[in-house]
Amino acid sequence: MFANHSFTAYDEVAVLFAVSTGEQKAFAALFSRYKDRVYTIALTYTENSTIAEEIVQDVFMRVWKNRAKLKEINNFSSWIHVIARNRALTELQKIAREGERREALISYLPAEVSDAEEKVQDNAMEELLEKALTRLSPQQRKVFVLTRLQGHTRTEVAEMLNLAPATVSAHLAIALRSIRAFLTNQLELTALLLFFLFF
Repeated sequence: MFANHSFTAYDEVAVLFAVSTGEQKAFAALFSRYKDRVYTIALTYTENSTIAEEIVQDVFMRVWKNRAKLKEINNFSSWIHVIARNRALTELQKIAREGERREALISYLPAEVSDAEEKVQDNAMEELLEKALTRLSPQQRKVFVLTRLQGHTRTEVAEMLNLAPATVSAHLAIALRSIRAFLTNQLELTALLLFFLFF
């Protein structure tokens, strides 16, 4: 529908209807129109550009997953503002909890480490990251490695893997969430391991 419809201006009702039926071009138009607004909201709350970008991807992933309900939304602009704000507040709460946990764990670690100890820690973290990567799908792993470890932009990765930029963003968002969850769950175990090794 959307692909065959010619718009002289952005027609949100038509775009939302098209997205609700699964039109990817309509979703791209919606993403283009609101991504900067969602990013600004997320950045205002978190004051962290990386987290703000992840929130943008997460918000639009939710929009896509719940696309069938879009026809029921009377004011999409207000709706997505609330979704973005709540997602940012949730992230702030998570950061606060992780910060408290990290400070508690750090108090058990040595104030200074030798080169040998630092090497052991680095190797342990590399092993954890590798384990986290094995939990990803092959495509998610490729996207994560190319963007986060090799420094390519999402546009470059899209061209390299012959994917749409929105698809690259979605894969990266899922990969980051999976890796963060895995490493957070492993954080206490890592701290205890270092404690037993160096005390």
